[in-house]
Amino acid sequence: MVYLRDYIDPRRIVILDGGGKTEVLDRLIELSRSDELVQDFQKFRKEVFHRESIVSTGIGMGVALPHVKTGSVRSFFITVGVFRKGVDWDSLDGKPVQIAFLIGGPENHQQYLQILAKLTLIIRNEQKRRALIEASSPEQVLEQFAGL
Repeated sequence: MVYLRDYIDPRRIVILDGGGKTEVLDRLIELSRSDELVQDFQKFRKEVFHRESIVSTGIGMGVALPHVKTGSVRSFFITVGVFRKGVDWDSLDGKPVQIAFLIGGPENHQQYLQILAKLTLIIRNEQKRRALIEASSPEQVLEQFAGL
């Protein structure tokens, strides 16, 4: 069974007022720098931005899911960004993004889908989204993933 908490480390959680899309995406990518997780960091960075250039990962409800499955990543991880004032992400609904989940992982489609399914539980729950946006620390962000 997949538990989101297993993929999130408090060192990969950032709470910001806002910023530009490129700036905050770059910050999430930089937080993902880890020799244990990412074998080729520059390739990972390039692939995340390339994926975002194809179509926006702003899915609506104030959430973005930038993601990449690549051989440059050893194992799945999630880097979380909370942006209180929102970020213009060219989202499908035209609204600013307040929560971004950067998903990195190897080319394991089944595990990726399981992670997405669990993230959907957070994304669809308005109370959980609000709690994430109002969190004042990475630990408070992590609390929202308990049991998921």
